[in-house]
Amino acid sequence: MSKWMLRVAAAIFGMVAAFAPALAQQTVNLTFRFNDTEEKEMRAALDQFEKQNPGIKVTLQRIGWRDARDQFLREAAVGQGPDVVHVAQVWVKEMGQAGALQPLNDLIKQAPLTNGFSDFMAQELAQNKEGRIYGLPWTTDTWAMVYRTDLLKEAGVTKLPETWAELHDVSAQVKQRTGKTGFGFPAGGSASGAIWFLANCYWWSNGKAMVVQKPDGTYGMNLTTADVVDSMRYVKSFLTEGHNPTSNLSASDAHDPSILQALVNGQQAIATMPPNTYKQVLEMYATANPGKPVPFVSGPFPKGTVTRTSMIGGRMLGINANSKHPAEAWKLIRFLASEPIFTQYYTTQFPAQRSLLKNVNWSPELKGFAEQLGYARTWGPYSDGPAPIGAMWNATGRAFSAALSGQRREQDAAEELLQAVDKLMKTRSQ
Repeated sequence: MSKWMLRVAAAIFGMVAAFAPALAQQTVNLTFRFNDTEEKEMRAALDQFEKQNPGIKVTLQRIGWRDARDQFLREAAVGQGPDVVHVAQVWVKEMGQAGALQPLNDLIKQAPLTNGFSDFMAQELAQNKEGRIYGLPWTTDTWAMVYRTDLLKEAGVTKLPETWAELHDVSAQVKQRTGKTGFGFPAGGSASGAIWFLANCYWWSNGKAMVVQKPDGTYGMNLTTADVVDSMRYVKSFLTEGHNPTSNLSASDAHDPSILQALVNGQQAIATMPPNTYKQVLEMYATANPGKPVPFVSGPFPKGTVTRTSMIGGRMLGINANSKHPAEAWKLIRFLASEPIFTQYYTTQFPAQRSLLKNVNWSPELKGFAEQLGYARTWGPYSDGPAPIGAMWNATGRAFSAALSGQRREQDAAEELLQAVDKLMKTRSQ
């Protein structure tokens, strides 16, 4: 009997050994590269996805926004990179045209979205003129101003600034009367730096834009050297007058720890940022000051000579053109775009679906972002025109950094920026 049992055990072992490679092959391994700071929460969401899809395992990679665009383009060009990539909305068409992202049209047909692709905002940024969809809009947001009410009160400021001139004066008043930083913004020139947003909001509010579409359908610039110099000198005044510390010349991101800590610790009165960064500030303050009222409010950007405005922004998800598992990658993307992600895990972001966005509960501290959305504009000609937004973004950061740090005269930096953008537009138009 014992010999018989041994033979049976040996047979079973042989069968398991024979089927083991096949079982292993049934498990699909995906890599998801995520650029925001909620790594722990996203890992928990991916764990839930794996429970629902036992044949798929997902490795989570974390990379900062400043490196995300260039890193992915380099990897995709040589057949590498993550299966699913987290990108800024304005990068998607450029990455698709470069062959880094694969079109999603067939996948959307094979495994439709719950309320269809038409339910998603920023569709014009997700697809090219031929209708190839290179990314699924995942989140939507806009930048707004953030203020510490206790520091404004201490400085004798009784209302939020309405214009760019008032913003400057309030910032200076905070410094003069409290010794604290007024408007502390990241002034560095790293790739994908935040100065790009501040510069464009300033230009747009004054009726200017780096890229516009002409009546004949072609694209051009609506910025002069004088316009760029004016914006550079305005921004630089905060640094030279001391109400934005020169240490912020080394900061390029709205979520730079030095800026967030200054807000939380009461060393800075004013900032500008997207809502996920602001929520991080609120959470940090609540943790450091349990039970205390939150001394923050948000408000729209200042008004220029024409209007007040910011951009409709957000993130998208795309599939690497080199992915060997596009169907499974699409299943992951559909999961990440579902309502529980925004109510249980990724709560610092607003969903890009209109059906989900209407259910967002705007807390009192976030009312300024809701107001700002009413003034926000799309990137429009920036994304439709011939010059890649990422390249213009980086060129703007370098030009402003050179001017703000004193490495270049504002006039020279402005001229070089416009020449660089003009060259990008002409090169891509040929």
